[in-house]
Amino acid sequence: EKAISIWESKNFFFELEPLPGAVEAVKQMANLQNTDVFICTSPIKMFKYCPYEKYAWVEKHLGPDFLEQIVLTRDKTVVSADLLIDDRPDITGKWPAAGAEPTPSWEHVLFTACHNRHLQLQPPRRRLHSWADDWKAILDSKRPR
Repeated sequence: EKAISIWESKNFFFELEPLPGAVEAVKQMANLQNTDVFICTSPIKMFKYCPYEKYAWVEKHLGPDFLEQIVLTRDKTVVSADLLIDDRPDITGKWPAAGAEPTPSWEHVLFTACHNRHLQLQPPRRRLHSWADDWKAILDSKRPR
């Protein structure tokens, strides 16, 4: 309950510090040829502040032009992409009748965080340990040869 009250409090999302190297990595990705970068994020259920603060956070750290690159959805399986880098270990469709995909078009690359560090991934699943890790190789692996 205490954690939930913190997530729901004003300025929680806005005041989060970026992960080391994240802002630089996203900006580098966005400047790569033939690469479209979107921030796909889910609002918490009690979202009085969450959506606004997530947009404000992106504007503060990535600039106003990046606001057009936000996809706010409770179900990431409806997003069409090549890759989804996310710290949530299991991303499944919430609403099949509304277009959720049981097997999304994207490859889920697990971003290491304290809550998933212990998980052993079965091949071909991949992990990005930090933004200092070789994210460019992961992107390049999805490019046509």
